[in-house]
Amino acid sequence: MNARNLFLSLATLGFAAGCATSGSTAGGASAPATHVKPKDLKGAWTSAVCEAMAPNPDGSRTYFKRVFDIQETAWSLKFETFGDAGCTARLFTARFEGPYTLLKDSEKVAGATEANFGFGRHYMTAHVQPVADWFQGAKCGTKPWKVGEEQETSTTGCVFLRPVTACGMDHDVVKVEGHQLFFGQRPADNDMCTPDKRPTQLTPVAVVRG
Repeated sequence: MNARNLFLSLATLGFAAGCATSGSTAGGASAPATHVKPKDLKGAWTSAVCEAMAPNPDGSRTYFKRVFDIQETAWSLKFETFGDAGCTARLFTARFEGPYTLLKDSEKVAGATEANFGFGRHYMTAHVQPVADWFQGAKCGTKPWKVGEEQETSTTGCVFLRPVTACGMDHDVVKVEGHQLFFGQRPADNDMCTPDKRPTQLTPVAVVRG
């Protein structure tokens, strides 16, 4: 596994939104706006398929699955990356948790609601030695990295993650269509740390209610 290629692919990928090549599409812009409420989000939401990131510079691909647990005021996400299209060969897991707040209906995304997702804490787990070495070299966390052992990275950041003191919140949009939950399409620089970075369109792929 080429860690540099994986980094370049991940650098443009947000953990709350999927840059996948297949999946369900969001509804048309003519749909009436519906203010999303916490009860609409509450529950488990997962990737329906093994999702694909953009191609790595060498033409290979990395794949991922997302598992959300959203409650009335708090959310968590387990983001798992894989080296194969069947999502069986795990590379690393990123885990996030924090509070969230729903704001007003989006003026730019039909049917969506503005939402702020706080990063209270985030954690990483390396599942193969090259990734553990990568995290070690990037000074992620505060302890030596061992395969299979989760480590908190909230204060140090980790390669493509900033410390929570530098970026403690994503300014996003959400839309619920039946059993599907859409987040906003992240910008190319993956920066949604300020209100002006809030997405103006939805990601084309949803997570589905578990």
